[in-house]
Amino acid sequence: MRILGLIAAVCLSIGPASAKAAGTPDEPNIVIILSDDLGWGSIASFGGAGLTTPATDRLAKEGRRFTFAYAPGSVCSPTRYGIMTGRYIWRTPVNNGFGLGDADPLLIEKGRITLGSLAKMKGYNTAVIGKWHIGLGVPTTIPKQLRWDAPLDPGPLAVGFDYFFGIAANVGNQPDAYIEQDMLIDRVPGMHVTIEGKGNDAHTVGIKPLRVPDQVMGMLTDKALAWLDKNHDKPFLLYFAPNAVHAPITPSAKFTGSKFGKYGDFIQELDADVQRLLDFLDKNNLTDNTIVIFTSDNGGVIGGKGSDELLAAQGGLKINGDLKGGKHSIWEGGFREPFIVRWPGKVPAGTVCNDTVCHTDLLATLASILDVKLPENGAEDSFDVSASWFGTEGGTPPRDTVILHSPQGCTYAVRKGPWKFIENEDRPPYNAMNDTYIKKSIDLWRTKLKPPKDQLYNVVTDPSETTDVAAAHEDIVQQCREILKEAREKGRTRAE
Repeated sequence: MRILGLIAAVCLSIGPASAKAAGTPDEPNIVIILSDDLGWGSIASFGGAGLTTPATDRLAKEGRRFTFAYAPGSVCSPTRYGIMTGRYIWRTPVNNGFGLGDADPLLIEKGRITLGSLAKMKGYNTAVIGKWHIGLGVPTTIPKQLRWDAPLDPGPLAVGFDYFFGIAANVGNQPDAYIEQDMLIDRVPGMHVTIEGKGNDAHTVGIKPLRVPDQVMGMLTDKALAWLDKNHDKPFLLYFAPNAVHAPITPSAKFTGSKFGKYGDFIQELDADVQRLLDFLDKNNLTDNTIVIFTSDNGGVIGGKGSDELLAAQGGLKINGDLKGGKHSIWEGGFREPFIVRWPGKVPAGTVCNDTVCHTDLLATLASILDVKLPENGAEDSFDVSASWFGTEGGTPPRDTVILHSPQGCTYAVRKGPWKFIENEDRPPYNAMNDTYIKKSIDLWRTKLKPPKDQLYNVVTDPSETTDVAAAHEDIVQQCREILKEAREKGRTRAE
């Protein structure tokens, strides 16, 4: 659906770029910023009262804000796989909601089209900087505690990217080291890199210095800026995946004073580093022909007693706005994300779009913009939603249905029109990479998380999902069940 008064896109003339500026109207530069665990209400332009977020405010003022943008999963790996491939993760050997561990092999199949390989088809410079969390390497007989000595191949470099700097999973995961290209850096000569201990006692041996948690965000941004400085001589695609605001909540010491404590400080650091990227684009005359996309991988967390997230919520921050639930849940707060697209002169500035879009749509939409035909055996759940980006009025919105998947991979939901259907089905999760973990997930699902019945909500009029209307709309329930059945049987939702 579109809001009243949705304006049509106006294509403004683009001023001359400097001699070093990259890109043309047919080959725009692309910067995708995927924040981590940033909830719907956690930036000012999406209702975060009391937050200071001038960079994302600027993007909203100069671009288009989407009110029904969905991550395909309410945790990290499903969304990251979906963004990269345009495909739902539950079509892979990993259909549990939590996706991958920090030492699992690369999930993306050899030869599958990705954001990186799409851009390489047009001769772009490409980079991933930040959190990867889609697996690294191949299944191996090397003990996990020793595998970090070997090249982490295949990884981002095998799926279309020229450069990778970042972390395998989360700051709190091992190994406690950065990766550049396909190797851990800061290795101690003559020592194996091993993970000693378990759980909270785990620690990395053979790396010096170890990562410093409150310096990770700044380090990743420094690396992104350094890469841009060297690679903006021709069109580029930067996939920037900062660790903020995922736990541990570790803002840099120079970010203090938020009324929401350390959690608010971390949000402000994230915003400040977005500003650093925007400043680079401005300084190098790249702003006018660079598509900037800002979003999050899933909803925010409201942690347990004493957590920084809970303290922020108790201080008045609605981390996920008025949406129900958050990360790990099947509710709107787990999936509906802040989503902003800016492309001056192409995407109408200062506008809001109520069309349903999904993070998996990035691949098909950018393929359309770059005039690349998608293969039949790729981007199976990606739709070209450029009409929604550009504000083209009239006709049917490009996408009407999104399939959502969480938690533990057992529960599925369908967002169709104004409706949100949650399926009650005995569909245990499966993860070919981690059977022990999945057994625990099945037990948790069956005892605590399995929906007691089919549910239906009108999330346009009832965003907090307070009133189940399934009994009054059995026809909608049946339609949604058929949508799920067809998606599972066909192996795709995008038209063939």
